[in-house]
This record gives sequence, C-alpha cells and structure tokens, in this order.
Amino acid sequence: MTKLKTQLWTNPAGKRFIVLPEEDFIRMSELIEDRGLSRILKEAIASDTNEASIPLEEVKRQLALQRKSPARKRNG
Repeated sequence: MTKLKTQLWTNPAGKRFIVLPEEDFIRMSELIEDRGLSRILKEAIASDTNEASIPLEEVKRQLALQRKSPARKRNG
C-alpha cells in the first residue's frame, strides 16, 4: 500500500480537509481510474457472455472481402 504524506486541516467553521502533495494526489487518481476501468471491463465481459462471438479469423476474412470488393458509389 502507498504511504501518503497527508495533513488534516480544519477551517474556522470546523470543516475538516485532508491535504496531500500533488504527486500523491496524481498517484491516487491513477489508481482510482485504473480500478474503475477494470470494473467497467469486467462488467462488460460478464454482460456479453450470452452473446454469440465471431472468431478472429472470420473477422479477418470478412474484412479482406470488403477490401477486395469494388468501392461503392457515394450519393452526393
């Protein structure tokens, strides 16, 4: 676990704040973002388990066929 160099400040109204160096804040922000993205990826993978998938070789074959076919005329 990362050791943070924090300070606890209290304003005149009694509200408390945690103050930390910028490099600690950046490191914490990156950790939070990484964990959030990881969670989103796990949820996406879990939600797609019932979906039919296309093998990578089939995708490559379809893309190759699209590249070989003549370009379609555009309306304009």
